[in-house]
Amino acid sequence: MHICLSILITLYCLCSCLSFLSSEVFCGSNKNSVLKENDTIRFKQLADTYKTIAEEGPDAFYSGSLTQDILDEIKDAGGIITREDLKSYKPVLNEYAVNFTVGNYIFLAPDAPFGGPVLALIFNILKGYNISSSSVSTIENKILTYHRMIEAFRFADAQKSKLGDPLYEDLTEIVKIMTSESFADDIRSKITDPGTHQLNYYEQEDIDGVPDDHGTSHLSVLAEDGSAVAVTNSINNHFGSGVMSNSTGIIFNDQMNDFIDPELISAHGKNNLIKPGKRPLSSMCPTIILDKHSKQVKMVVGGAGGTNITTSVAQVILNYLFFNNGLQEAVKEPRVYIRETETRVEDDFDKSVIHGLKLKNHTIYHTSLSDKTSLSVVQAVVREGDKICAESDYRNHGCPAGY
Repeated sequence: MHICLSILITLYCLCSCLSFLSSEVFCGSNKNSVLKENDTIRFKQLADTYKTIAEEGPDAFYSGSLTQDILDEIKDAGGIITREDLKSYKPVLNEYAVNFTVGNYIFLAPDAPFGGPVLALIFNILKGYNISSSSVSTIENKILTYHRMIEAFRFADAQKSKLGDPLYEDLTEIVKIMTSESFADDIRSKITDPGTHQLNYYEQEDIDGVPDDHGTSHLSVLAEDGSAVAVTNSINNHFGSGVMSNSTGIIFNDQMNDFIDPELISAHGKNNLIKPGKRPLSSMCPTIILDKHSKQVKMVVGGAGGTNITTSVAQVILNYLFFNNGLQEAVKEPRVYIRETETRVEDDFDKSVIHGLKLKNHTIYHTSLSDKTSLSVVQAVVREGDKICAESDYRNHGCPAGY
């Protein structure tokens, strides 16, 4: 059995200056009107670029036939990438995954600067409550379970902002603590069932060093031979930097925006300051889950949509593996999102649970499904006996989970 757990930071071009996107792609034939729903978008230059890379290999981009055009267009847009920057770039291969066990399942998730340590902390906290279908079997149980989930999310969110790129920051002790069961036990002891608390109770600060991003997509794959791939990629914001290469069709990202502004630095954000070659902190959390006994892949899951990715993935996993919902229901179930002291709930979230959370002093806001800046979309594939089932989030109209 082969397992590939990957994070692809797409075409890591440090270009943050906004420009215009190609009217040839996104506008009609007269170039005066933007294409509408059901119109066909054609990326001719990008198709040619893919063909060139297929024929010449990745060096075509970094030090070959495409390089000079890429450099020229980034420079024209105000960017400062050099030929040496592209030539010296190397993807980081980390063969170590954050590995933790909850009940009958072994979780494999990406290490820092991604969301694996945060996911591990959330589940290590919650497993102390013996989470199961009975946790949501009555309104009273469901209110208490969601309260505990939200509190776990808040504590984990505070810890997330301590992370950064382990190739540039010494995070060994931080990750070791975050993924330890003893640390989770300590946090669980601080969760009070009668109610929630002020922001400083969670060791959280107003500036957490984890900017929002929404130019993300995710793909979950489970093959016949048992191989599994969970891959999330990002160009950071919608349309990345807003700069599209006229010669190659590549939309350049603005991944630098995921670093914290030095002027807003806090004790929690210092490991996410920008440095040459450094990877920014990310909420991406592609996850592969194995059956503890058979060691077969049980679930491949991940999401797209900014800082809510990790908690959204956690909720789908909880719904499916622990609350015994069917996969479609697990993905479709209305979710909660946290932002500092706010608790946001989606449309159709259980009104009885909302009432119960308010009695526990949660400040509740409603997030409409039309508010794409607040939602995350999740894509999951699972093994059920001899069947393989898949579900794409209806929040993205049932399409593969891109955001």
